[in-house]
Amino acid sequence: MATKNSIPKNNEVGCMLCKTADGKLSRGPIGVGNATGVQFPETCPPGMQVIGSIHTHPKSGGGSILPSQQDISEAGRIGMQVLCIVTEGKTQCYAVRGLKPK
Repeated sequence: MATKNSIPKNNEVGCMLCKTADGKLSRGPIGVGNATGVQFPETCPPGMQVIGSIHTHPKSGGGSILPSQQDISEAGRIGMQVLCIVTEGKTQCYAVRGLKPK
């Protein structure tokens, strides 16, 4: 299990957000990337569906709480409902429906 001290500070880390039909939440496998990107499996535990993703934007990669154009494009491609960004201890989630790539 990842703890605050075990999460790489200079690399993006993320996973899919998953939900059961009765509303229970979980996550998919965690992926570790580099300072400006991360790839993780687009899967959820059995019986769950992907509803979104959450990943970090480390200070070394710019540290923005806003989704990047790549974040928005991937969220649309996968059909996510929500996209959450974590940076400097803050978490912000966005409804993908309202996000548009430039």
